[in-house]
Amino acid sequence: MNMPKETNNDVLDLHYKDGDPDLGIAPEGIKCGDLDEISKRIAKVKDTVKIINLDNQHALTEIPSILGKCNALEELDVSHTDIKEIPDFVFNLLSLRSLSCRCSELPAFPVSLLKAEKLESLYIRMNKGWSLPAEITSLKNLKVLSLDLYSDAALPGNLGALSGLQHLAIMVKYDERTVPSLPDSFKNHSSLKKIHINDLFYKNRKTFDLENAAKILSSCNALESLLMSGVDVGKGHQNISLLAGLKELELRHLLTEGKIFDSIAGLNKLERLCILGSEFKIKEVPDIFANMKALQEFAFAGNMVPAVPPSIYTLKNLKTFEFGCTAISQLDKGITNLQNLENIHIHDNLLEKLPDNIFSLPRLKLLNIEENIFSASYISAIKAKIDSLAQKGRKIEFFFDRQGHRQAVKKLRAIRDIDKMDLAQYAKLCLSAVNENPYAVKYINIAKLKGSPHYANICMAAAEKTCSVLENIVPEALGKQNYFSVCMEAAKCPDIGNYFRLIRDDFLSFNKYIQICMQAALSNRSLDFISNFNTDAFQKRYGREIYEHICWTAVLHNPRVITKMISPTKEIQNIASKQ
Repeated sequence: MNMPKETNNDVLDLHYKDGDPDLGIAPEGIKCGDLDEISKRIAKVKDTVKIINLDNQHALTEIPSILGKCNALEELDVSHTDIKEIPDFVFNLLSLRSLSCRCSELPAFPVSLLKAEKLESLYIRMNKGWSLPAEITSLKNLKVLSLDLYSDAALPGNLGALSGLQHLAIMVKYDERTVPSLPDSFKNHSSLKKIHINDLFYKNRKTFDLENAAKILSSCNALESLLMSGVDVGKGHQNISLLAGLKELELRHLLTEGKIFDSIAGLNKLERLCILGSEFKIKEVPDIFANMKALQEFAFAGNMVPAVPPSIYTLKNLKTFEFGCTAISQLDKGITNLQNLENIHIHDNLLEKLPDNIFSLPRLKLLNIEENIFSASYISAIKAKIDSLAQKGRKIEFFFDRQGHRQAVKKLRAIRDIDKMDLAQYAKLCLSAVNENPYAVKYINIAKLKGSPHYANICMAAAEKTCSVLENIVPEALGKQNYFSVCMEAAKCPDIGNYFRLIRDDFLSFNKYIQICMQAALSNRSLDFISNFNTDAFQKRYGREIYEHICWTAVLHNPRVITKMISPTKEIQNIASKQ
């Protein structure tokens, strides 16, 4: 829920954003000292305030009673706070229209919320073990429902009875199983305009039944927008072709079977199209855009295609063009046909020159050519041209940094005939690419390196740079001993607490997994580190004694992690208090 800055007595903006001194990021917002300070700030504006933002306000451990006297309050955000209850008086506020309560400490779905009959927007965290009650349909005025799912429970079958719902967002935050299916009750829904399915963390890719969902959505005449990220849809993307009324389609990092552009070719009402992520494995963008005359924004990135399809240059309404992280080495002069073009993002390619007349585009406001191979003299010439236009009243933002950056990665991804390449030469290029960017490990052809020690050496080099590359490493290709060595290296990373769940204990012996746990406990700086071991599966396999030993080590290194420990012993509590 986006809220404006505190400017008058209508708005009380007490949001707080934690800083990160290691990264040089300063905190943002107001950090209240205690609950009493928050109450006093609310009391000053209680008669007029319409918007209160307390997002991530650590001092908010309960909702103060003074908030119940804010009769004009329309929007309330208490997300990312430590509240354990939302009192009934919040839901009795007659003007309340929007509530954001993404709160990890709430023990159960706040059923009193169902009394807030005038609520139009609800952003809520569904904690583990929760399920969305069928009675949610009593919120007849609800237009926006955004669910952060830490529970894999199914959506209520009658959810489509929310007849006024315009925007449904499902943000998947759990590791296993599947994404909840779209209920059949959405068939012929007259108000639904936007669907957003997002899996932010996909160690284990979760499947989403897009095949059936698209069939349901094809009966929703108001539907204009479909945004999806991080899920496995298999061949289900083929039914996107049924959504003829779409104006916005954004697909990021999906696992698919077949060619995604074949499913999009007939969507001639699109105004915004974004296809982003190397997971699509696209080798060529087909020339399908001639009938997409309404298209105003096109973004494509992450796939090493050799050229921009010619029909792109016929899109007279195009305002934003992005073609990034590809293998294109030239941009056709036809781009100057796009007289409405305002923003050009052609970053992270293999470009050395631009079309001579690119600055004849009358509405050009932004040019991003970062991470290509333009020479310093060529960049200087462009800057001189832009300065000249600025003197005539035309301002163009210009981004040009990191020329020549990540060339090894690009060369690795652009290889077309890998079978003819010498093994040692290929391994050397892979290692250079990983040293440029550790995530390049996902572009390696593992079959090419089979039977050699090269893959293990490359994965070790990647893990030395960041533990998050564990997501892109294939344990079976490493073998158990090499996988152990790579995980031990990754466990030395300070961010290991955020990525520890990427480590596959099923591919490690009992003792080696414990060694990795102990190394991670010594390196970790994440407050949630101990949460990785609070699962039933860990407790059953390793037991309380090992759990306490890991916690003891973690607390000794970082005392604040004790807040996530299950039933901390007095000894560990004493260690934490002395640090």
